[in-house]
Amino acid sequence: MYKRIAITAWLIVFCMHFIAAQQPTMLTGLVLETNAKGTIEPVQGALVHWAGTSIGTATDSAGVFTIATHPTARLLVIQAIGYQTDTIVVAAKNFVKVMLINKTKLGEVTIAYERKATEINYLDPWKTQVMNEQELFKAACCNLSESFETNPSVDVSYTDALTGTKQIQLLGLATQYTQVTQEAIQGIRGLASVSGFVYTPGTWVKQIQLTKGVGSVVNGYESIAGQINVDLHAPTESEKLYLNGYASEGGRFETNIVLNNKVNSKFSQGVLMHASGYTLRMDRNEDGYLDNPLGSQYNLLYRFGYNNQKGWVLMGGARVLSDSKIGGQEQITQSVFDNPAPTLYGTQIVANRKEAWLKTGYVFPKKKYKSIGVQLQTVNQTYRSIFGLNRYNGNQQSGYSNLIYQTIIGSTNHKIRTGISNLYDYYDERFLNQQIPYTFNRTEWVTGAYLEYTYSYLALFTLVAGWRSDYHSLFGWQHVPRLHVRYALSEKTVLRGSAGKGWRTPNVLAENTGLMISSRTWNFTTTHLNNPLTLSPEIAWNYGLNLTHTFKLNYRPGTLSVDYYYTDFTKQFVIDRDANAQQVNVYALNGASYSNSLQAQLDYQPIRRFDVRMAYRWFDVRQQLNQGALQMPLIATHRAFGNLEYKTKTKWSFDATVQWTGAKRLPNTQSNPEGKRLNDYSQPFWIVNTQVTKGFASRWDVYLGIENVFNFKQPNAIVDSANPFGPYFDASMIWGPVFGRMVYVGFRFKR
Repeated sequence: MYKRIAITAWLIVFCMHFIAAQQPTMLTGLVLETNAKGTIEPVQGALVHWAGTSIGTATDSAGVFTIATHPTARLLVIQAIGYQTDTIVVAAKNFVKVMLINKTKLGEVTIAYERKATEINYLDPWKTQVMNEQELFKAACCNLSESFETNPSVDVSYTDALTGTKQIQLLGLATQYTQVTQEAIQGIRGLASVSGFVYTPGTWVKQIQLTKGVGSVVNGYESIAGQINVDLHAPTESEKLYLNGYASEGGRFETNIVLNNKVNSKFSQGVLMHASGYTLRMDRNEDGYLDNPLGSQYNLLYRFGYNNQKGWVLMGGARVLSDSKIGGQEQITQSVFDNPAPTLYGTQIVANRKEAWLKTGYVFPKKKYKSIGVQLQTVNQTYRSIFGLNRYNGNQQSGYSNLIYQTIIGSTNHKIRTGISNLYDYYDERFLNQQIPYTFNRTEWVTGAYLEYTYSYLALFTLVAGWRSDYHSLFGWQHVPRLHVRYALSEKTVLRGSAGKGWRTPNVLAENTGLMISSRTWNFTTTHLNNPLTLSPEIAWNYGLNLTHTFKLNYRPGTLSVDYYYTDFTKQFVIDRDANAQQVNVYALNGASYSNSLQAQLDYQPIRRFDVRMAYRWFDVRQQLNQGALQMPLIATHRAFGNLEYKTKTKWSFDATVQWTGAKRLPNTQSNPEGKRLNDYSQPFWIVNTQVTKGFASRWDVYLGIENVFNFKQPNAIVDSANPFGPYFDASMIWGPVFGRMVYVGFRFKR
């Protein structure tokens, strides 16, 4: 570990030496505007460049920019979306102030930029894909897990053949290795690590930011494969009402309502409501089991925002959720679960969640580069489940606080963020596995401090070096170094690199409930503090490189990106289901566990309003088991992706997504008798989804879609389905869809 830290530190020193050798004479400036109320405000993201040269930069959140002087150029051009371009003459000055004119004040409005459904910030040191509503509207997006069906970076799959629970994978790694936040505060984790993706309705989501690899130390230590940040509809939005309805032939019905109320110029509030349910018993693959569980979800969120317009900002909210569903054999009813010796195989999940959060911040009025903020959150989660003869119950109580201070050192080229955080977790888990009871309890306190330094050199180079140290009440001190570097090879080509460490406390049971839907016996072969499920933290190092190139072909825009990430685990829990088809063996990693991920993606617009996205991914994910090093099961080595979108001037939108999934290694079933064994690998398959949307005026949208157009279904999704209480029953061997083709309709209304 210390060798890795030394290499990271050496890279930081080398980069700083490289920077120091290239310091030119600099010009600092401030770009401002006068808003509708006559107040002067900074303009963030304005592009500043010397006319006739490629030397340029952009303003920061305080409207400040710094640009290298040019030996001959004297005309400085300032551009910003929504503002009139200005050109000023600069002569023998080291500071300039520019006042831009907002185009909304002009008699004529010029469209300067067509916003894409998914964008990548050219100046951001992290390669962050920003998915806005245009991207989310390409599919039904009934919940957060389904919001990634048009994004080639994220895999969406089922955890099992009965409960309908969906999970995501990033870099070929399971859901729990991706840190999920909601508006930069703690999000899906703990008992909700897998199931929590269905707790956020897709209609509530305004924007998603997706970053691969280790994230910022400010956001915590848990990011290993990447980070997903979700922004919900804010009460300050112009729409007072957002209404969505959805129905599918699978028996799923859903209603979402977003109400916003701007009380005055300082205070606003909003209410987000969700109700959904599965009401039809359907067995499309004729295996005697419901393809989708019956049940309902009710979700209510209140949020508010306060801005005194003198530097203080306050945001907060609270949410309550109830999610319940039953599945299993086609004749299943609620009464089955009251029988200690059931004759029908059933699954039941009842989840309840309460959470509240508060964020407050102060931006110093005369020094807008300086701010201080506090994040607070509390969560109470319960999870009750029955899977045949297996029962799993869990309770979680969590508290989180984070103090963040941001300022500059000398100039806006040098920024720092620092702070302290506290995390409290209490878990009470009870697992009845084939009549064998287990009880697991633990309490964790994690207190940490962090420092992050950012250096920016024009629009050419950015370096972010971060370090955090956390003291864990069970595991002691944990240190996390991280480094991110961005270098513009040209005006259209950006190279980014990252390296760093991440760690997390595993929640083995909550993260593997899909394996409980079987007759397997769980064996916990290692112990720590008399608790086999708190062996040690999982620790991994992640290294990544990505290249992004924008171009124009036949006057039409396009983007080509290639990225490679390597994740190396030094500590990990092994969930071994290869040693014996009737067992799940849990033990500590003893050997190598790693993931190689390579992705190439092309986005191009061959004609106006017609967008094409194509991608290819290659994964090599392996783990050392007691019986040898094996490829991780149920992860395809090769995948291909395509998305087509065409919009007409008359507000029709046509979308189609094509995914090809290569063969996946299946867990070893040779210990089963003949006839109940699976092949070593699954078959490759195609999935095609399509949707047509029609807009009316500026308020109504109606859409019709088809998922899995060619009706592909995984054959024999359940091992030994005829004997659900026998020793070979297993519904966790899921590698493809169960339901087949599904038609859905819906509408959206905004006012």
